[in-house]
Amino acid sequence: MVKFLLFLPWLFALCWTLLENHYIFTLFILAGTLYQLFFTKGDELPRSWKGITVILQLCWFMASFGTDTPLLLLGMVLQTVALHFYQTTFLVEQSKTGEIIKNYKQQTTLLHELRRQRHDLQKHVSAILYADGNSPDTESYTQDVAARFTALDKVLHNESNIVAGCLYGCNKKAKENNVVLDYQLHQALSGLPLAEYDLIALVGNILENAIEAAAEVPGGKVVLSCRKQSGIFIIVSRNHTLPIEDRILERLYTSRAESSKRGNHEGLGTQEIQRIVKNHQGNLDFSFIKDQFTLKIKLPDVRAQKS
Repeated sequence: MVKFLLFLPWLFALCWTLLENHYIFTLFILAGTLYQLFFTKGDELPRSWKGITVILQLCWFMASFGTDTPLLLLGMVLQTVALHFYQTTFLVEQSKTGEIIKNYKQQTTLLHELRRQRHDLQKHVSAILYADGNSPDTESYTQDVAARFTALDKVLHNESNIVAGCLYGCNKKAKENNVVLDYQLHQALSGLPLAEYDLIALVGNILENAIEAAAEVPGGKVVLSCRKQSGIFIIVSRNHTLPIEDRILERLYTSRAESSKRGNHEGLGTQEIQRIVKNHQGNLDFSFIKDQFTLKIKLPDVRAQKS
């Protein structure tokens, strides 16, 4: 119903220009209709935008019809083109806001975990101090406590709050999906020459794609490493995965990327990774051998000059 209302002004304009023999303007209206159909994603627009769009286009048509001036119908075409560019900006900002909110929740979860561990630390220390130090049970208990309280070291070591929250959130997701996630970060990801949004989008998409793929394989594992060599950051992600169709592999990390998930997905995560790497003069390579997918990204340590 909503889609029909969006095309109602165009239908009126097409019928009127045809009846009045304004064939040139009919072609313009037809072009505008096709542009709105294929280039403007109506499902992603807020309902208020759709309502305002229909009202304004009806106003253009009524003004043209009332004054018998078909030239005014070009306002409908220009409005549609402008809406498309506004929509693109809106969706980009909406995506950024979503990433920021998601990362804030990840940082909050990490802070809660740290508070919980600090609250329990005194009890564990007291138990170890008053226990029999020569008992094998005490030694096993001490090792278990140490393992629990040092599990966050790989996440927190030299990382900013934002990156630490992202890594912790992905680590938690991996555990929920029975996936082993191993961080081998010889160089802090926080040191990458990226803006905060691009940094979280890059790391988050790499890990989420890897975890989702590894979750489909029994005993799946993901390894993320980062090192710096000769002024170039090298990020490598390896994960187990089910067989991937050649058609999907050929389009990975391109604007025509498709998701390997079931259902109709566009592979937006891989497209976002490619966009970030390309915008920062980086290099991206991947391979799929047997049941292991490897993604390798190289980013030069070139930072934008602050004016």
